[in-house]
Amino acid sequence: MIEPYYQDDACTIYCGDCREVLPELGQVDLVLTDPPYGIQDRPITIGACNGKRRGGKRQGGTNIWHPPSTWDADIDPAWCAAVCAAAPVVTWFGSGRKRGEVEAAMTWPLRAEIVWAKDCHVGPPCPLAMRDERIWLFAQRGIQGRTFETTVWDEPIIPTWSHKWHKNEKPVRLMQRLLAWLPDGIVCDPFMGSGTTLRAAKDLGRKAIGIELEERYCEIAVRRLAQEVLAL
Repeated sequence: MIEPYYQDDACTIYCGDCREVLPELGQVDLVLTDPPYGIQDRPITIGACNGKRRGGKRQGGTNIWHPPSTWDADIDPAWCAAVCAAAPVVTWFGSGRKRGEVEAAMTWPLRAEIVWAKDCHVGPPCPLAMRDERIWLFAQRGIQGRTFETTVWDEPIIPTWSHKWHKNEKPVRLMQRLLAWLPDGIVCDPFMGSGTTLRAAKDLGRKAIGIELEERYCEIAVRRLAQEVLAL
């Protein structure tokens, strides 16, 4: 059995590959995760459409704190099989143009799609500037939310020009909103990153498990979980 990298009364962290760790954990109640999107996401300094350098006041695409996302080239179908084997409900962040690929790789059927409408665009016009991400809910059986929600969520992002724990970090409030709506029980994030899902779960009094391949992000998640106040 793999040993935890960190453990407290609410959260457990494993440093390793989720394809190897998940089978060791047994069943959890829910997977909530923000995996690589398979879109070759990386800091942008050259316009993706016309080859011109981005100008103007907003320089959010130039990321000076994190290395390029060399891990975002593809979506591994083994990830999808592993999360469905681990939980009856899987909540999966992704790019809208990758929905078909992800849906085909999942064991459980797609039950719902949430459009996360951000408060600003996050890419150049190609031909339209993207202002959304998708949150897909796959489940073994039909699910019923614990709160009333609609299919479009207006939630602000963490500005790309501000310092973040992780290049692709999600807002804690967004993850809390998801956890408040999703089924109760133990939540697992197999692509934990800097630990936002775990921080949100701990703030809500839920037990959570995180898996992360890079030790430096495990260290950051431990520091975030040590905070006694709400981490925004």
